[in-house]
Amino acid sequence: MQTTRIQNITYNPASRAFEARVAIHEGGEVFTYPCSLRAPIDMDTTLAARRLVELARRRHVRASHPTRARRPENIIAAHVPTDVSTATDALWQRMLGHAA
Repeated sequence: MQTTRIQNITYNPASRAFEARVAIHEGGEVFTYPCSLRAPIDMDTTLAARRLVELARRRHVRASHPTRARRPENIIAAHVPTDVSTATDALWQRMLGHAA
């Protein structure tokens, strides 16, 4: 299953374009694409976001775009030893238990 997430939509007046990073989650990996959409500043942001996601999906289908970033979805679990992860989880549980 493929899901998308758009991050930090901004408008760049110098290039007159909406810009964002779009992350596509697929097959246990996250693919991130920088996208730019030339449009007027008063364009509806919902429409701009939808078009930025479409741009990223088209690049993803091509699968060889030079500006995509690729990483495992669970990168922290791959690099953190289990005893550290367990101790951290226990600490968070204690902290949240005291806060409640």
